[in-house]
Amino acid sequence: MHSQLPRHLWSLVKPRIVTLLCVTGVFAVYAAGGGSPALVGSFLAAGACIAAASAAYNCWYDRELDRHMDRTADRPLPSGDLDHRVAFAFATGLLVAGTGLGLATLPVEAVAYMLAGAASYVLVYTVGLKRRHWLGVVLGGSAGSFPVLAGWTAVRPLAPEALVLAAVVFVWTPAHAWALAVVYREDFTEAEIPTLPVVASPRRVRRAVWYSAVGTLVVAAAALPFAPAPYASVFVVGGALFLAGFRQFHRMGTDAAAVRAFFTSNTFLAVLFVAWGVGGATGGVGPAGQLLAAALTAGTFAWLWTRRPALDGVTSAPAVEVDWVAARVERAAEYVRDNDHPPRPSNSD
Repeated sequence: MHSQLPRHLWSLVKPRIVTLLCVTGVFAVYAAGGGSPALVGSFLAAGACIAAASAAYNCWYDRELDRHMDRTADRPLPSGDLDHRVAFAFATGLLVAGTGLGLATLPVEAVAYMLAGAASYVLVYTVGLKRRHWLGVVLGGSAGSFPVLAGWTAVRPLAPEALVLAAVVFVWTPAHAWALAVVYREDFTEAEIPTLPVVASPRRVRRAVWYSAVGTLVVAAAALPFAPAPYASVFVVGGALFLAGFRQFHRMGTDAAAVRAFFTSNTFLAVLFVAWGVGGATGGVGPAGQLLAAALTAGTFAWLWTRRPALDGVTSAPAVEVDWVAARVERAAEYVRDNDHPPRPSNSD
């Protein structure tokens, strides 16, 4: 056990979730004008420790529940490979270390927002709502908003711009979480967790996910009047691709389409916050910079969809829109080769 202890403890902190929270938080720091390397480093270290503590407390509290789900049954706590007392002490140590570092190096408001995010995730979501109501992921989604507020207030007083971007994360969370829950709905059913894909019809789930995705763009658009370039470029290009990533799930509702929507949502949030932070740190970019931002955004989504990542053995659905265009280009080329004339459009097109 001792040789595996570092690996077991690492699994408790949910590194991918912590990384995304750090991205939104640190680019909020840059959006607010940036800070010294020491400030940014302290913010990252304190924020990562507090977020990791929240994740570890979640794993500790859910250890019995996780035994009923294939996705989580082999984790160190439910499998018995890690003593729950060690996990609780580890989480507490991270929380104390992150809070102490933050209070020593950051404004108290920034640390307060970090702790509010931890309380939202652990108390509101994990303890209060996860086992009781499908709205748990909606209200618990506020946990993802607090790193944005923490990052901004680490540099300057809270402003409407930061509130809007924090709201973007809040509205984005249900679409992201429910797309994941669609793939793992059998696990959630077995564990009696009333997430929306468990308690609602597939049609209602598709509609709710779509409304959350559209709502994300509506809220993100509210930042356009005061967010610096290249935010606008990434919003226009990335927003269109974000909706394209959810369109197939809205229409078909397959697990493969849900996987595509899930990874698309991660990508959109990351590139949007990177653009927001870069614009704030540089004071904006010119037309060439905005075109570059748009091209990089499109390239990032194209790489993701071409790679077709998987969840629980379910491979992400192909980009139907891209396949549709490619199929028709190929058909036209074949017709020209065979007949030396362009094809006439068919009624089915």
